[in-house]
Amino acid sequence: MLERFLGFFARLTSRIRPWHRWPFLVAMPTLAGIRVNMRESNLFDTETSPRPAVSPAAVDVRNQRTADGSYNDLGEPWMGMAGTRFGRNVPIPDTFGEQAPGIYDPNPRLVSIRLLQRRTFVPVPHLNLLVPAWLQFMVHDWLSHGENDATVKHEFDVPPGDDWPGGRMSILKSKPDSRRTGDANRPDAYVNTETHWWDASQIYGSSEERIRLVRTDPETGLIVENGKLAILPDGHLPLHPGHKTAGQELAGVNGNWWLGLSLLHTLFAREHNSIVDRLRIDNPGADGEWLFQKARLVNAALLAKIHTTEWTPALMNSPEGRLAMRGNWWGLLGEHFGRAYGRVGDGELLSGIPGSPADHHAAPYAMTEEFTAVYRMHSLIPDEFSLRSQESDDELLRTDFFGVTRGKVRTEVYPKVAFDDVLYSFGTSHPGALVLHNYPNGLRKMPETPLKSPNDPSEADVFIDLASIDLLRDRERGVPRYCAFRRHLGMVVPKSFEELTDDIEWQAELRDVYGDVEKVDLLVGTLAESKASRNGTPPGFGFSDTAFRIFILLASRRLKSDRFFTEDFRPEVYTRAGFDWIRDNNFRSVLERHCPDLASCFGDVRNVFFPWRRRTPA
Repeated sequence: MLERFLGFFARLTSRIRPWHRWPFLVAMPTLAGIRVNMRESNLFDTETSPRPAVSPAAVDVRNQRTADGSYNDLGEPWMGMAGTRFGRNVPIPDTFGEQAPGIYDPNPRLVSIRLLQRRTFVPVPHLNLLVPAWLQFMVHDWLSHGENDATVKHEFDVPPGDDWPGGRMSILKSKPDSRRTGDANRPDAYVNTETHWWDASQIYGSSEERIRLVRTDPETGLIVENGKLAILPDGHLPLHPGHKTAGQELAGVNGNWWLGLSLLHTLFAREHNSIVDRLRIDNPGADGEWLFQKARLVNAALLAKIHTTEWTPALMNSPEGRLAMRGNWWGLLGEHFGRAYGRVGDGELLSGIPGSPADHHAAPYAMTEEFTAVYRMHSLIPDEFSLRSQESDDELLRTDFFGVTRGKVRTEVYPKVAFDDVLYSFGTSHPGALVLHNYPNGLRKMPETPLKSPNDPSEADVFIDLASIDLLRDRERGVPRYCAFRRHLGMVVPKSFEELTDDIEWQAELRDVYGDVEKVDLLVGTLAESKASRNGTPPGFGFSDTAFRIFILLASRRLKSDRFFTEDFRPEVYTRAGFDWIRDNNFRSVLERHCPDLASCFGDVRNVFFPWRRRTPA
């Protein structure tokens, strides 16, 4: 009855004005009602008959996560495992991929040049560079479309006057899942090669083979006996044996590697080992396998808590945004009440989702293509990095984005800049704003060959423009364009470029490129929306209201569907020590534990994703 009322209330208030233009006491029930309505109207299953096959589990599925994510839902053990399909947030008949020639209208490279490419870096002064690092760290846990189809390409000419090598772009297409009996007259669906669950698969992997690899001591070639992850004596991650890129660090997922990922993977590999040490105190006779599985369970939950109660509120820095996201974990009664008195009933509203009953709502749980689309936040990445001493703030290394990627993290950065210095530099630097004309140019001309320089055309044979690829991925996978996307979410739709953005220059540029507001790509629309007085980015938010609607739904769904965050989020499964570890720790305590010399830099910062205090130069 309460949910029906909230849903009705949200429909009523949204007809008058967006939620963020209401007073707090109206905005909050409106947000709750929007989520109720989206749970009912914006979840669609792409799996058809026959359902995916499930292999026998190698662990105790009742009390441990499997490697591939199977058996989370014991009634439907295939749900959310690696190799299952992405779901959808719009009706299946509206998700057919665009075809030529319409898929190239307007030319993706033209959009990249005219609307996305960075002119002058636009920073976000109230956030630090750990924000985009954390974002990609989480995305690697949730989703990957895997290798593209090597036999089918998008090919189109670049705009006149463009200096792109050869004057023509060739981009491999996404590889759809093979057709099944139940797929007749349905659009293509795509497979997630990682588990869909919030299970720290970016650290551990989504297969038994990968888990064994990250647990293997590089010196002995044997699995570390005490349940810990393999870490070198100097505290760094081991190198990936046999990897094609020299110096590539090892992790459960290490594609698109850069310095920000290295920082967080290293921190939480160390955190896993600290959890093992704590569990061993209460369980001195436990074997390494039991310790590993319990520490993995605890570490994954801690990551989910940090994302829910720290990272997302940093990007939604308003009273409504903070309460909405922290409420997912602690409920309206809040953290202090929960720690003192525990849960009140089994509902999620008062005491949060962890410990409440699991519910998949209108469709089996899966990451969605639309969620993938709104998480295209590459503009957060700067083009230049200044790495400085945490003792004196003196610059130790200045480089471009290419200089902090792939194997160069270990071959060129860490030999010159210590781990703590890199972390300090990220904490005291700013990400880019999610606006038009702020897409990093380092990503708009990236060499496919890992160790060749993008500044030397004689060395680099093939480049990619990630901005063009972002646009094509949404178009080919049937993600609706901006106006249609908002319609499916029940949002007000701009009828003109003047309603899309208040920026007069942007209006003219958008009109010149697209001609019709209905043709604006989702990515472009969300970035243009940052400057709109009525329906744009809510105050204090780092991303658009359009993207936020998907976050409202999926941020809670990642918890609400997961048995290990709902009915099995209890000491009997996590152990008493593990359960208390999740309750008592956050990103601040992780940083203090593993980098204690930096504590004075973020000690008085309300949220460690906000800028840290810089050292005073000597």
